[in-house]
Amino acid sequence: MQRALTSRLLFGFAALCALAAAAIAASGSDPAVFRWINEVAARLLPVPVPSCLTILGHGLVAVMLLAPVLGRAPWVLAAALNAAPLAALFSRLGKLLAARPRPAAVLDPSSFQIQGPLLSGHNSFPSGHSITIFLLVTVLILGAEQVRTRLVAVVALLGLASLVAASRVMVGAHWPSDALGGAALGTLAGTFGAWAAGRWPYWRRRWAPAAFAAIILACAAALAWTDTGYPLAQPLQWIAVALGACCATLALARLPRSGKSVLP
Repeated sequence: MQRALTSRLLFGFAALCALAAAAIAASGSDPAVFRWINEVAARLLPVPVPSCLTILGHGLVAVMLLAPVLGRAPWVLAAALNAAPLAALFSRLGKLLAARPRPAAVLDPSSFQIQGPLLSGHNSFPSGHSITIFLLVTVLILGAEQVRTRLVAVVALLGLASLVAASRVMVGAHWPSDALGGAALGTLAGTFGAWAAGRWPYWRRRWAPAAFAAIILACAAALAWTDTGYPLAQPLQWIAVALGACCATLALARLPRSGKSVLP
């Protein structure tokens, strides 16, 4: 499977997510689907799971999840950095234009599970966490080197990202169509970031590995001081901090011996 073919498949996935979001919103099914997902999660999942899933869509945590590819695939980090401004634009512009009320602004907050902060503003669409996690998995999928690896990555990473997006409903923060819309936008942003990384290969420069490691260390420090709003996920937050800091420190320690970075 060529990277171009994978990109086309991801575009198709994004289109399906967008169509599903539009269908659910237009049919007025959001409240019913929201209640079902939220209730099933509250009944069947261990209490910390929705919070732990949802912080994987936090921007700083997402950077920590990219840290293990620092030494082997700087292209992936460059793609994510390229995609981040577009993803932020999608999120902010969508929230501004849609001005959609959150579930807690429409439904009685005592009637469904809420983990983390009670969000009741008019900024529900799209889900920023959903955008972030789908940006992340898109660049990881496109960065997989072997055909077999990429096929496995498509299934595993899209499955994980879908759970993270659904967790925004589980914790009572977003409507299902918000999560689906975020999935579509995050996939598009990640695909753009991958295209830009190929067109402007600054990640090949000798300074790039050190710069990427410094960015990850800075984000690890920021995450250590950040209140994500999900105390049940705090152990996972600290694991993410340790992962990012260790990977970045090891990458910096190896720079004098490694010379140029390994290309994907």
